[in-house]
Amino acid sequence: MEANMVNIWKSHFVLEEQMLEIRASLLTPHQVLKASGHVDRFADYMVKDVKSGDCYRADHLLEGHLEKLLADKKLDEGLKKEYESVIGQIDNYGMKELGELLKKYNAKSPVTGNDLTDPVEFNLMFTTSIGPSGLIPGYLRPETAQGIFVNFKRLLEANNGRLPFAAAQIGPAFRNEISPRAGLLRVREFTLAEIETLC
Repeated sequence: MEANMVNIWKSHFVLEEQMLEIRASLLTPHQVLKASGHVDRFADYMVKDVKSGDCYRADHLLEGHLEKLLADKKLDEGLKKEYESVIGQIDNYGMKELGELLKKYNAKSPVTGNDLTDPVEFNLMFTTSIGPSGLIPGYLRPETAQGIFVNFKRLLEANNGRLPFAAAQIGPAFRNEISPRAGLLRVREFTLAEIETLC
């Protein structure tokens, strides 16, 4: 089934649109992801159950808690609007704001009911060492775009030095998710198809 989907994707985008296709390394040096901002910003905010140590994504936990409060049929209309507003802005809150909101709404561990720690930043990239010395830090690629950008010069040469052009890549990506699920989203290893148009 996956092979069929990949073939359809390649036929529709790569062949029909005459894109260049690349297959870049799964390992990405630290410098590449530092330059792209991934080292500093490719993170979620995590809270822990203070007793069990179970980890949760802070935004998901807050959203689930507020949705549970919204299910109360006797909820005041003003509170209902407030909760809905917070849920609508959930992706915009920083670490400090999430911590304040979790405390304000008295959110607890959804499993044990225990208190939670303050949110901390959790980088989603799997770290590794590259080379025989083990001194070169690297990461399993969190997305495929960096491989396209790192190989820009070769892709430009393959396109006879002409811009614009589009490059496509399909392959595995890796993310160290806080709470992975056994569904299509929020898993640690998945196939990603990306296209970059370079002008």
